[in-house]
Amino acid sequence: MAEIVKVTTKGQLTLPARIRKDLGIDKDTYLLAEEVGDFVVLRRAETQFRELSKLFRLQARRRGITQEALLRALKKARRGPTP
Repeated sequence: MAEIVKVTTKGQLTLPARIRKDLGIDKDTYLLAEEVGDFVVLRRAETQFRELSKLFRLQARRRGITQEALLRALKKARRGPTP
């Protein structure tokens, strides 16, 4: 069943409560917005950032990678290749 929603001046819209309830969408749910022709399709993001972050931390801990070592590597990568 289609429902009309209004877009605010900030580009926000509210999903009707019935749709949120039917699809199990709550305040911590991430959705992907995709253009498909003249349509905007919203779908649940399969993996949330927090889940990825948790997996990353677990893998780093298993491999003995410290936060300091990671930050040093990032700084080095940002400087680019050494001539």
